[in-house]
Amino acid sequence: MARYFSAHTTACLTKQALKELMLRLLAATEVKVLRAVSSQVGGRMLIESEAPDRQALEKFFEAHLVNCEWIMRIDIDAKPDGITEY
Repeated sequence: MARYFSAHTTACLTKQALKELMLRLLAATEVKVLRAVSSQVGGRMLIESEAPDRQALEKFFEAHLVNCEWIMRIDIDAKPDGITEY
């Protein structure tokens, strides 16, 4: 499975609505959401996920009514403990 970062607008969502959306995305099975972070003040959310391909990820966000600004496939991940290639 390929790994992706994606950015989303969440303007006008309350903190409770953001939490519910994040929990719904994390519970989904068609795409594996690894992490979701959000700024209520900034009206943005970033998601790290694993999906078979970009098209599957786009369909996933569309099905969950999540507005997607951009999607970036992750090829190389560098952390203090080393580098991972996907």
